[in-house]
Amino acid sequence: MKRTFQYTCLLLAAAFSLGACEKSGLVEYSLPDMVYFYKDASSDARDSLSYSFAIRSATLEYDTIRIPVQIMGTARDYDRVVTWGTVDSLTTAVAGTDYEVLPSKVPAGAYTAEVPVKVLRNAAQKTTEVRLWLEIRESKDFRPGIEDSRGSSWSHPGAGRRFLVKINDFLTKPNNWDSWLKYFFGTYSQVKYAFIIQATGRAEFPWGSANGLPYGQFQYFQTVCRNALETYEAEHGTLMDEFGNPVTF
Repeated sequence: MKRTFQYTCLLLAAAFSLGACEKSGLVEYSLPDMVYFYKDASSDARDSLSYSFAIRSATLEYDTIRIPVQIMGTARDYDRVVTWGTVDSLTTAVAGTDYEVLPSKVPAGAYTAEVPVKVLRNAAQKTTEVRLWLEIRESKDFRPGIEDSRGSSWSHPGAGRRFLVKINDFLTKPNNWDSWLKYFFGTYSQVKYAFIIQATGRAEFPWGSANGLPYGQFQYFQTVCRNALETYEAEHGTLMDEFGNPVTF
């Protein structure tokens, strides 16, 4: 009798639980689709991007940079428009002179996309760096997503509605110099950076991202620069940087 009572209680509990689940399943709530700038925590360009024409061909007049975005919500079976504008109070770049707005979309079935920005070369960038603050705007398909979250690791990326692009035509410190390149090349200077470009034949040294170089490659570049510096000093003496310090690796 006691066991029968226990079984009855269990059946009633199960039935109540099932009924509660069915009832809760009728309640639906969904947020509007949103989009935000994706900040890869492993990338030193997660908060801003520096574009320098100085490390490109002298004949290059314009280029297109691409900034990753990600959606909040579900993928759709049609393309969706991403609208972006500039934060005028912070932007010094001039539309049509320093940059051009290009259309952006999230393709059908996709959760990620890129915001393309056309950067234009001009003489003023030889001496002055301009800043272009991008901001996600509401479109017919998306609302602006997370306001700002830096991201702490590859498994916890950041997000934001704004993104900074810096444009110039002179050598500037790469985004990942202080966090990575300094361990191979030492203290930054324009003279040293120009020497590295000449010695290695490349101006960009990505690390920690999808197109990052392996650790051993950086050790190789370090050795190449040391050997090139020894050759230079044997012919010309000590190489001094713009701060009056000898270049070392």
